Amino acid sequence: MKIIKVVKSIAFAVVLILAMAGCAKQEEFVIEGRVSGADGRMLYLANVGVLGTQYVDSVKLDGEGSFSFSGPRPECFDFYRLQLDKRGRGITVAVDSCETVRVATTAGHFVDSCSIEGSEESVKIAQIATLELALQKQVEYLVQHSSPAVGETRDAIVALVDEFKQNICKEYIAAAPGKASAYYALFIRLNNAPIFDPMHVRFDSRCFSAVATNLNMTHPHAARSQHLYNLATKAMRATQPVSRDTIYVEPDNSSNIGLFDVKLPDIDGDSIALSSLKGKVVMLDFTAYSNAQVSARNLVLRDMYDKYKERGFEIYQISYDADEHFWKTSAENLPWKCVRDADGAVSYNLVLYRVDRIPTYFLINKANEVVLRDVQVEDLNKSIEKLLKEK
Repeated sequence: MKIIKVVKSIAFAVVLILAMAGCAKQEEFVIEGRVSGADGRMLYLANVGVLGTQYVDSVKLDGEGSFSFSGPRPECFDFYRLQLDKRGRGITVAVDSCETVRVATTAGHFVDSCSIEGSEESVKIAQIATLELALQKQVEYLVQHSSPAVGETRDAIVALVDEFKQNICKEYIAAAPGKASAYYALFIRLNNAPIFDPMHVRFDSRCFSAVATNLNMTHPHAARSQHLYNLATKAMRATQPVSRDTIYVEPDNSSNIGLFDVKLPDIDGDSIALSSLKGKVVMLDFTAYSNAQVSARNLVLRDMYDKYKERGFEIYQISYDADEHFWKTSAENLPWKCVRDADGAVSYNLVLYRVDRIPTYFLINKANEVVLRDVQVEDLNKSIEKLLKEK
């Protein structure tokens, strides 16, 4: 029995090594497939990049309609569009790492009849594109059959678009904010205008922040990640409700990022504002009790809390656990301020405080100013002692 187990382990290791070697050897992605009924027509491949769309390859189709395009493996996921004769709607596919995407369609119904294999994200993007087209047709119908009351038609369209955005956010953005389909969903359009308006609509800016935060964790140096993160940060600041306790400074200055106020419910449902702790030295802690290291970490925090609480030290701990009951059970016996951000990955608080991992904490002085984040702290006890001595 032991020999069989060893053989199985070796076989598994060999398969894994070969798979990894194959991926390492294939430093290209491939988009291939067939377009029926397109003999003699041109099929174009366009890269949909951060700075715009650029045609990168093309092929003249024969009677079989077979095609194959390839390109360098992207640093982050990237988008490519198949376009027939550079006219009409195109088929957008996502590429990531060294995958092969297969597309089959017909010339007469190039987009509507396409099937995609080899890329789950490309399938989701096709679903989003179908919903986008359906919304366009619904809006056109409302306009063509509008009642004499123009305001009623406008309100109906607004309600329709809001419902559409809620659905897209739930099914494609909040469900998997780090995926290519979530990024794609942010930039869909209606009548050639963006459906999501992050600079003016708070809900939209939170959708942007969810994707930006996740990309910043997984691909922090990619141009697409940096571009979206900068956009989401500006959007969150533009749509953040202003209060007298909020200090706005450049978020890139991580040693003095100011206090962006947070107001969230505790386990009893009572809302607690971070700004209400002004006059105390506060540890603002972003955490998730489901994280394996947090239980032991909270034991350390409890000793520290007991040591300094009588001198004016407080912990404002924000949980990002998906299971509310689990959070309440875990936080029930903790002595500090325990709140939960039900928005999870869509939370704008993660973007405002540039949280790229959990757990993460910040130290706030008695004047409600964020003065240090965890990566800057060499000795936590000394840092707290110093802040407690300040007037």
